[in-house]
Amino acid sequence: MNMNKVGIIALGMGFAVGAFAQDFCSNAQHSGNKVTITSNQVGQIGDIGYELWDENGHGGSATFYSDGSMDCTITGAKDYLCRAGLSLGSTKTYKELDGDMIAEFKLVKSGASNVGYSYIGIYGWMEGVDGAPSNLVEYYVIDNTLANDMPGSWIGNENKGTIQVDGGTYTVYRNTRTGPAIKTSGNVTFYQYFSVRNSPRDCGTINISEHMRKWEEKGMKMGKLYEAKVLGEAGNVNGQVNGGHMDFPHAKVYVSKVDTPESSSSAAESSSSEAPKSSSDKAPASSSEAASSSSVAPASSSEVASSSSVAPASSSDAAVSSSSALALPAEMKVFRMSGTAQVFDMQGKYLGTVELKDGASLKEVVMNKFGKSGMYLLKQGAAVKVVSAEKR
Repeated sequence: MNMNKVGIIALGMGFAVGAFAQDFCSNAQHSGNKVTITSNQVGQIGDIGYELWDENGHGGSATFYSDGSMDCTITGAKDYLCRAGLSLGSTKTYKELDGDMIAEFKLVKSGASNVGYSYIGIYGWMEGVDGAPSNLVEYYVIDNTLANDMPGSWIGNENKGTIQVDGGTYTVYRNTRTGPAIKTSGNVTFYQYFSVRNSPRDCGTINISEHMRKWEEKGMKMGKLYEAKVLGEAGNVNGQVNGGHMDFPHAKVYVSKVDTPESSSSAAESSSSEAPKSSSDKAPASSSEAASSSSVAPASSSEVASSSSVAPASSSDAAVSSSSALALPAEMKVFRMSGTAQVFDMQGKYLGTVELKDGASLKEVVMNKFGKSGMYLLKQGAAVKVVSAEKR
């Protein structure tokens, strides 16, 4: 029986690809139309769904921009949530979307005062989740916090172990909570899902769909997506957050309009219905949010090197013309044989991700995932490696 053999070629300094031309981690700034609000409110600006919510109703302000970015200021709040991204209307599961849900964020934080807990990353709700209390799930991917340490086991009564996603290690929890929820009056019981990055970062790309695939592998069922938004949240169960500033000069959530490899995860999908509230696990986060659906055009995704994780730097998840190529500097080309790597074809088209482990063979990883001869570009943070794969 013939074995698949793959040649690995690491390109030198002159390699260029247009997919890596933008670096939002170092050059991010707000742009587009904007709206500033100072009380609890749900809204839409262009294709961007947003919400400001505070449990005591007067805890701060937020400015939302039509490019998806936002600037969130707390002046006194029991539980403050500021978020922007996709309002999906509970019509599809993540597998029914036209590609993977991708988020990009850049965080600049300051002025934290009397913060009891905080979550910065991705936030959303799912409806019609088979087996979940009230058929509801509130979900988080937490990459940072405003002031305190990264949340530990207190956020969930079921530790589901760790996963490798987005170039880092996340601990997964499931929690059962009773409190305010979307489309309900009063308190209900529901599940919360958490992916908590082991080391915080203030800039990067989050593949929300990949987290959901990993959750499913751990028996955590999925439902219809109500929303997927970049989140800045902070609260204090023993009083209020006296101050804090979470600026996101770059924030995007979008569905990549490309084909991605089939996931081996099993899905649990169900039905849905109508308009919200939000809740946090440590302090309730109720919010009234009108259901709306929007389609956001594909945008570039990127990650930059961070002191706490495998480097993210800029990349596009959509097909890119090679005429816009940018040569990568030598100091950005340290490729690590661990974590998650994004995979592109040589025209810049995003194909999916592969998981790398210390001691793993790149030839086996690539051929097991894609199974076709050809040239593949592996990107891990700002580092790239080209794999020439052929069956012999």
